[in-house]
Amino acid sequence: MAKLEPNFMTLPDPPAVATGDEPIVSSLFCVETSDPFDSYTYRLESIRFSGRTGYQSVVIAKTYNYGLALFLDGQIQSAEDDEALYHELLVQPAMLRHPSPKDVLILGGGEGATLREVLVHESVRTATMVDLDGELVDLCRQYLDTFHMGAFDDPRGRLIIGDGRAFLEQDQNLYDVIIVDLVDMIEDTQISRLYTVEFYQLVRQRLRPGGIVAVQGLEFSFLDDEAHSAVARTLRAVFTEVHSYRAHIPSFLAGWGFMWASDWARPDEWSAEAIDATIADRLGDWLDHVNGPFVKSCFAMCKDTILALAAPGPVLQDGVAFVPPVVIEVPEPTRAIFPYRPGT
Repeated sequence: MAKLEPNFMTLPDPPAVATGDEPIVSSLFCVETSDPFDSYTYRLESIRFSGRTGYQSVVIAKTYNYGLALFLDGQIQSAEDDEALYHELLVQPAMLRHPSPKDVLILGGGEGATLREVLVHESVRTATMVDLDGELVDLCRQYLDTFHMGAFDDPRGRLIIGDGRAFLEQDQNLYDVIIVDLVDMIEDTQISRLYTVEFYQLVRQRLRPGGIVAVQGLEFSFLDDEAHSAVARTLRAVFTEVHSYRAHIPSFLAGWGFMWASDWARPDEWSAEAIDATIADRLGDWLDHVNGPFVKSCFAMCKDTILALAAPGPVLQDGVAFVPPVVIEVPEPTRAIFPYRPGT
């Protein structure tokens, strides 16, 4: 997938009858063109930063609908008004399911919000965050303080600027929870090395017995499942228990996927009541979104999605380009004719 520069454009303001009380509305938009067919626009109130690091283009802008937002290579990464939903879902199910997470590794997570969600657990004694783009981290520290909330200054945290895979190859420490919060470009030659079976084998080597891995699982719905399903298949080649869950993230304009991977954790063995009890014991009133019934609902999939996740296909491997599996045409099941009457 080629890198995309942010695309800014101005459109004429809509005609209106001024009364003197209306706010001044900007005509500046950021257009996301990551989809080959459709474009998505975010109307911007102001731009806080626009430029390039050594790795990617960065835009930090105030949007009207979602607050302050981070765009990398033309794609939205997180937004102020709903980042808590994304980061709570990425981090908290794995952290809450583990009986006592003490040492946590985060791969990616430049905004610092993933680190924030890890460090609210008092059981955590070390939280190591590895991100390739130090310039981006500095920009996030400067402009996205409502995201990280000072997490970078917590003495339990350790920030390492470097390649996550190289870190895993050299690191000798073990972790209770490993969170993979990387950009969603499995077709990019550099990023794809962080989604392969060889990469997840390295992740497993750094995991303590009883540990859990949480993975950012890309856009995911019954209409867009190929990339998520490929990552799930790849994880299943390394871990015995891999489970997908998802939620609609408003600023992403899409359903978004997440994954658990371990050798023991099953969502059907974790009740909503147990989740709520653990939240009350460990986090009190911290969470804005996650509770027991909501977490359970995120693991529920429709029939089409269940079939997609179970379908055979290739795993992601080093040096092998991602090719979506061939769609096998099967006869459509006989459907009832409307108006339908059961038993007739």
